[in-house]
Amino acid sequence: MRVRFDCPKEGCVALIELEPLQSATGGIECPRCRTRHLVTLSEDILRNNRVDACALCGCRELFIRKDFPQRLGLGIVVVAAVISFLSYKSNLLLSWGVLAAAVVIDLAIYFVIGTVTVCYACRAEYRGTAANESHRGFDLAQSEKY
Repeated sequence: MRVRFDCPKEGCVALIELEPLQSATGGIECPRCRTRHLVTLSEDILRNNRVDACALCGCRELFIRKDFPQRLGLGIVVVAAVISFLSYKSNLLLSWGVLAAAVVIDLAIYFVIGTVTVCYACRAEYRGTAANESHRGFDLAQSEKY
């Protein structure tokens, strides 16, 4: 299991990654500000490789989302839009075909890519975990509590 989170210390903008999370029994030290962050590994994390509570903040409210690289998705859309725009006057079929191809590529990546479990409170991301049936997709009302 791999965890990635932003250092919660005010003024520090470090992105901290650790793999495997199970090796962080003494905590995680921020490479930038050297602050030590406590890690609490639940039995479910240790035994089943499944997140039931955030190891960093203890929050039990987590959600699952696709681990889709947003920059890649945006890049596909922008490139397809530019090609479609440039070819619109000369070849209408090519123009629409490029947009359809972008949708197909985007969908293929979406179905191949895995999921990530995210904590509502601290936004820590957990990758390489077993599925937890109690976690659902992102809920805006739930997120607004934090």
